[in-house]
Amino acid sequence: MPATKPNVQPDPPDLNETLIAWKSPSHPYKKREPLFYQTLVAIAVLLSIVVFFLFHDILMIGVIVSVVFLVYALSKVEPVEVEHKITRFGFDNVDRLYKWIELYAFWFEKRWNHNVLVIQTRLPFPGQIRAVVSGVNEAKLKDVLGRYLLFSKEPIRTWMDRVSIWLSKKIPLETTS
Repeated sequence: MPATKPNVQPDPPDLNETLIAWKSPSHPYKKREPLFYQTLVAIAVLLSIVVFFLFHDILMIGVIVSVVFLVYALSKVEPVEVEHKITRFGFDNVDRLYKWIELYAFWFEKRWNHNVLVIQTRLPFPGQIRAVVSGVNEAKLKDVLGRYLLFSKEPIRTWMDRVSIWLSKKIPLETTS
């Protein structure tokens, strides 16, 4: 009589197992020249004058000033080093775990000499998760993430993305050197 194998179930995979982990700057950063801020202020002043004389709307001028301040503040914040992890359960970005079911697709972008991993989410906020890739092979990242998410060669762009790209090409705020 042939020997029967005992019915042994394999151990379930450890969902907390870290597949890939890396540390990188929190966001791509480029030190801005004074010309960038001068151009920004000049455009804001011109827009404010047009809004004041055409619409007599002080509130809209407040919005313009707020946007200028936001751009200034965001461009002055230097990145800190943060940790990113890919586990069997999801993507851990700065100690916030996004489960695979909350994520949709991923792609890579280049921003100011930094390679950036962009993950599209199914959540209303944030719509995208961005992580600077440094010290990790992109092919390995693509292989691991490809098991759980759809890879997109081209970024998924909304109409607002397309408008902002068009505007940044038509109205450069600083010279390229």
